[in-house]
Amino acid sequence: CCAVLQEQNISFFELLLFTARRVRKIFLFAIRLVFRVLFLTLPFISLAIAIAWVMLNDYDINYYLSVRPPIFTIAACSIGLILLVMTTVLIRHLCSWSLALPLILFSDTSPSQCFDKSEALSLGDKQLLMMTFASWALGGTLLGTIILGAVQILGSTLAPYFFNSITLLVPVLGGLVALWVVANLLVTSFTSSSFAALLILFYDRAQCEIPLELFTDTLPRNKKKIATPLLAFLLLAAVGIAILIGGWLINGIPADNDTMIIAHRGAAGKAPENTKVAMRHAINDGADWIEIDVQETIDGEVVVIHDSDFMKLANINLKIWEGRLEEIQDIDVGSWFNGGFSSERVPTLQDILAIAKGKCRVLIELKYYGHDIQLEQRVAEIVEQADMVEHVAIMSLKYKGINNFRRLRPDWPVGLLSSKAIGKISDLEVDFLAINMATAKPSFIRRIQSSGKKVYVWTVNDQASMSRLMTLGVDGIITDEPALANEVRNKIKNITPVERLLLHTAVLLKTPIPQHLYRDQSP
Repeated sequence: CCAVLQEQNISFFELLLFTARRVRKIFLFAIRLVFRVLFLTLPFISLAIAIAWVMLNDYDINYYLSVRPPIFTIAACSIGLILLVMTTVLIRHLCSWSLALPLILFSDTSPSQCFDKSEALSLGDKQLLMMTFASWALGGTLLGTIILGAVQILGSTLAPYFFNSITLLVPVLGGLVALWVVANLLVTSFTSSSFAALLILFYDRAQCEIPLELFTDTLPRNKKKIATPLLAFLLLAAVGIAILIGGWLINGIPADNDTMIIAHRGAAGKAPENTKVAMRHAINDGADWIEIDVQETIDGEVVVIHDSDFMKLANINLKIWEGRLEEIQDIDVGSWFNGGFSSERVPTLQDILAIAKGKCRVLIELKYYGHDIQLEQRVAEIVEQADMVEHVAIMSLKYKGINNFRRLRPDWPVGLLSSKAIGKISDLEVDFLAINMATAKPSFIRRIQSSGKKVYVWTVNDQASMSRLMTLGVDGIITDEPALANEVRNKIKNITPVERLLLHTAVLLKTPIPQHLYRDQSP
């Protein structure tokens, strides 16, 4: 940028040496910048944390994120307002410090003086600086959204045509990923270079000189001969490092395929959720587990149903905890899915255990809507009466409920449902964590598994996502489509590590849109 302003040519190697000689000053500048930003933001962040601690401390955070009671809305609005004020203050200061880095690079200004000097130089241009950098941020965001969004739309459009063949899907995903990398490089290069150009233009506007001798003096004439060989060496080193990183990535992709298939409320893509027919379909489709939701009725029975009432399933405003088993089992819970399932009724936990016994394991989610009485005790007793203790696991969104169950049956496997990757959930005393697909990032999965816990991911209904998660080595996927998951698992067994890596990188293209509409994909 400096050379263009002064119509001069500077070699890339000269720029590298120029930067290397100023590494210490740049480092000290960066340290001071971090501390200044922390000094500005910590009071606001502390206040936001205090509000969350006071207003959202009665229950697990996942309860507030899922149910969103009025107190959550009030807290969220309060925290949002605080963060908005913080952002405004921070942006104003960052704009006034925008000339600090050029001062470090092109003058004798020390890191301790550059911020104050930048504020003085930019004093008359604060509004212009804010408008310019706001326009740059908006333009960069729009450019990235348009270009990368177009690649993602292309991927989501093309990928479904190859879902029936892993052999064809892999090269398609590889080509899309390559296109995404190139597009991302172009966007990043443009935004970075344009930001640097703006800094230099404002630095020049402040009538600060940029002596080009700074660049040429960094490279003595007798050393210019080594520039080309050294640059070639650096390029070869970069290629070698890339090869090593590629090998490390491939080795990091698990070679086995022990991912368990957990049928979400049975085969909910084929039949009404949480019904006997859905469970039978799931077992026939090769599910390792069937996942069900249980609640208590007013007469102390444990029934299998997800919602707190029948509004979605039958348009009947009857709360589960207010209905008797006989009354509840008069309700048609199948016609909403298809008229051919009109005979389906709400099953009891005993009914599902009888269907699964000897064929499939059962993952029981305890549903809490604030009216449970002896849910944990009753579930444990029913499982023991069915002689299914070795073939069940218990989970819930409510950590307190899991702790209650663990006190009753300390040797039974229990897990926590988590919709957000918030806090150190890997430190919780559970045997497994069931996480939302949106939070199933490689580092998060590895962190949980390194703590000795299994990782289940919900709700995964498209082939590309199933393939990617299986190559990541998750312990189980919770899906409405157990037949498709079983098919994918069988195909994944025969692909190479490189193909696994390509499937894993499908995360860059986001999640393809499933071809089937589901009632909901909540746990």
